[in-house]
Amino acid sequence: MHKFNALDLGNRANHRNKFIKKYTKPMTDPIKDLNDHYILCGAGRTGFHIAEEFYYRRMPLVVVEHHPEVIANLQASLPDSNDGIYFIEGDATEDEALIQAGIKRAKGLFTAMGDDKDNLFVILSARSLNPRVRIVTRVDDERLNRSKMEKAGADKVISTNAIGGLRAASEMIRPSVVRFLDQMVHVSDKSKTLRFTELPLIDIKTPELVELIKASQIDGEHAHKLTIKDIGRYTGLLVVAIKSSDHEDDGLRADDEQDDFLERQRRYRFTPRGDVGLEINDVLVVIGTQDKLDEVTGRG
Repeated sequence: MHKFNALDLGNRANHRNKFIKKYTKPMTDPIKDLNDHYILCGAGRTGFHIAEEFYYRRMPLVVVEHHPEVIANLQASLPDSNDGIYFIEGDATEDEALIQAGIKRAKGLFTAMGDDKDNLFVILSARSLNPRVRIVTRVDDERLNRSKMEKAGADKVISTNAIGGLRAASEMIRPSVVRFLDQMVHVSDKSKTLRFTELPLIDIKTPELVELIKASQIDGEHAHKLTIKDIGRYTGLLVVAIKSSDHEDDGLRADDEQDDFLERQRRYRFTPRGDVGLEINDVLVVIGTQDKLDEVTGRG
């Protein structure tokens, strides 16, 4: 179990080494050009799966990892991993490593190191360097350290032990559902994997839908109202929920579980019917392959 005190953090703050080395080839210039990217601190067992997901979603990610062999293993597992995935061999608990990774311009940061104390220290540093960055962290000792991480500035604290336990229980209680989901997401060609993702309406580039979106903003009795049916017809994506533009905040602060449930019901419209109308700032929760998502958003 990991307990924190001021001396622990003070010792870490005073510890300064020559910590950043270039790995395989200089990566500084490409990282300097990144904006609204993501940073992963720690590429071990949890970090590996995070990096893999970002790789197949073709989203820019800077990996900060202290051990060169871990970087080498990750690079070997991701073909052409230099395309959108950048590596810094260094100590993520040092401010300089986060700055080199572009923390001040980053959209999000993961702390996935094996020690809760290291993750807490990175949260404190990242939050001080970029008050707006979204921080998601893993925690081992949830009972002792969840509240500390939230107070330090983490937006979401994920217990890998809790997720593993839930998976084991689900395998026993609802095996058919678990196997269906496994078959849906685990295919040899990752570009064909079905994924849940958020799709802002304004990000859609499908020509027919672009015209319909424009038409739906015209006032008048005969103006076309964009609907869920249009999304399915022109994209092939399955819409499972709509996040209304009126409720953008992800940080729920409910007093009890009932309030939390009611708030989620207010913010999301689940399994919408085909004739449900859409507003320009709505965000869709959809299921589709990465190839199809790239095609719809113009990244294919």
